[in-house]
Amino acid sequence: MNANTVSIPPVRTIRPDILRWLPPRWEYFLGNYRLIRHLKKLVKKLRRMIRGGVLDLNQLCFLLTGVSRSGKTALIKFLVRCIACQEFDEETLNPCPGTCPSCSQRPEQHGLSGLHSSLLAYDRNGKELVPIHFAIIDCTLIHTPEQFRSHLVGMSSTYSGIRIFYFDEVHRLIRHGMDEMLLKAVEDKQAVWFFSTAKPSGLEDMFQNRLIKLVTELPGEDEMAGWLFDRCTEWVIPFEDRAIVRVVEKSNRVVGTALHALALASLDDETGLTLDLVENDWIVKLDE
Repeated sequence: MNANTVSIPPVRTIRPDILRWLPPRWEYFLGNYRLIRHLKKLVKKLRRMIRGGVLDLNQLCFLLTGVSRSGKTALIKFLVRCIACQEFDEETLNPCPGTCPSCSQRPEQHGLSGLHSSLLAYDRNGKELVPIHFAIIDCTLIHTPEQFRSHLVGMSSTYSGIRIFYFDEVHRLIRHGMDEMLLKAVEDKQAVWFFSTAKPSGLEDMFQNRLIKLVTELPGEDEMAGWLFDRCTEWVIPFEDRAIVRVVEKSNRVVGTALHALALASLDDETGLTLDLVENDWIVKLDE
């Protein structure tokens, strides 16, 4: 293919909300090879616990570190969907395409609608399954101990199912001196705890030592270029080959950053992802 050729796939489809797009299968995630391997093991463990009715969650506390937008939040949302799916593929460990009663409720999105949105899963025969309570706590919005205490009060209720708490940008709490409150909550509450940060150096050693540490990994250049080619084709975004190469370079191989370039390109169905757009219109904010 000529470097200046704009490729326009012939089949038209409905594009997703690119900036909020969540991979539908494990193989759609880029990089994060070791992290994905451990999360798959956790999926199998939690599904066994649900089937057996034994919910011993004391040891399930994790710290996810890595650059911003490298897939930490998306992976945890996908894990929740895998746990809740009623047509789960035990061989590939992938959830169904959204056809079962649980996945049709979009369990991976429930944490966005408020602390402790409760996913009550029922099978096709109306039998109630083990409830999954998933909450995403954005630590950038918590500025005082009083605010955090109100969150903890809401998390203190007694539930019969599995509670999954995800604290995004947890180093913000430590900065405001709320680490002791958080550590006490981890010790006291039966739940699966996930904490993520791009700045692990801002966390106290005592807090880090209580958690199992997992690190994100960026994809290789060729792998990411192929992934961008596939997404442009799937989402019917015209593209220049040189533009894809430049997106890989300019994004520093961070998938969440690259998706912003595709979202911008999707506004123009005729030209799409061009080298000019990538160089001059797509603004990349690098983490400090």
